[in-house]
Amino acid sequence: MEISEKSIEVINDLIEINNDRVKGFEKAVSELQEQNNTALNFLFNKLAGESRDNAIELSSLVQQSGYEPADGTSASGTLHRAWIDIKNTFTGSDLEAILNECERGEDAIKSAYRTALDPENGLSPDIVQVLQTQQMSINEGHDLIKSLRDQIASFDDEENDIVDEDSSYDEPLNEYDSEDEYETEGFDEEEAWQDEPSTGTGNSKLMEFFVNELKDLLWAEKELVDTLPDMAEAATTVELKNAFNNHLAETENHVTRLEQIFSILGLEPDTTKCDAMAGIVDEGDEIISDTEEGTAQRDVGLIFAGQKAEHYEIASYGGMVSLAKTLGYYDVAEILNETLEEEKTADALLTEIAENHVNYDASTEPLED
Repeated sequence: MEISEKSIEVINDLIEINNDRVKGFEKAVSELQEQNNTALNFLFNKLAGESRDNAIELSSLVQQSGYEPADGTSASGTLHRAWIDIKNTFTGSDLEAILNECERGEDAIKSAYRTALDPENGLSPDIVQVLQTQQMSINEGHDLIKSLRDQIASFDDEENDIVDEDSSYDEPLNEYDSEDEYETEGFDEEEAWQDEPSTGTGNSKLMEFFVNELKDLLWAEKELVDTLPDMAEAATTVELKNAFNNHLAETENHVTRLEQIFSILGLEPDTTKCDAMAGIVDEGDEIISDTEEGTAQRDVGLIFAGQKAEHYEIASYGGMVSLAKTLGYYDVAEILNETLEEEKTADALLTEIAENHVNYDASTEPLED
């Protein structure tokens, strides 16, 4: 594909502002460390990953034309990076301020794509198609951040109204008054959110994201239902075989729970391929192929593959619990939390098996000549 120098300039500008976006969301994740907000960490990392992929795709276009792609950040991205350097404008726990600055950055990159696609730039149809595809993802990210920011701002306004009505209250009026509103871990069975009826905000970008992630999780769990029997059969020790078989029964129940959640939301169960889980499953297959039957080395590899799957699910379910609470679906949050706790238990069991003897047994297995 032959590209004009003008097109190269346009593409390099977009590479740089995508790099800005990556740095911006990485900074947002670091600012959220004090909150342990799994849901937003997942979202920010997802959006950063999208821009990282955008930059790679655009760099490839430039390289194919014999030019040098940009590898830094851009002046046009300073709107997005400004808040990175001004730490005194908000604290790490000021969620609304972080979302405000992220939205400002999303405004900048959204504008950059709109400018790049101006017909006056004379981009070829092939390049326009690439940029329009990326633009769709950028616009969705912008709208989701804006939606989250609006929800937080609206919630703060409502909370202030309640406090103003009767300032004599010394205790929080409900669970939303706690600073732990968005945390996803440490749930107590007696927590008030479990007793709340679901009021659900079903028409929002956050809801769209939530449903898409449900589809992703349902695909992942169904894939594990098909994969765990193979892992159990390939395992050497009886306790690892039992661990995989027992978790298979749990995973089948996880599928049922997700289908139940779709029903609660008034939706038909649907799936979207989960590339992360597909990659983990493929790696598990490679481990079985590359290790010798009946060895502790194979069990070590299977435990690694199993724990990678568990860690992905723990992160995903943790984020989904938080999103369900934000959306007002408290019964859904409780269902998701049940699965989250089972995933944590399964992960801990694999660690126990590895540390009890499997790792040591593998360390004493001699290499074959």
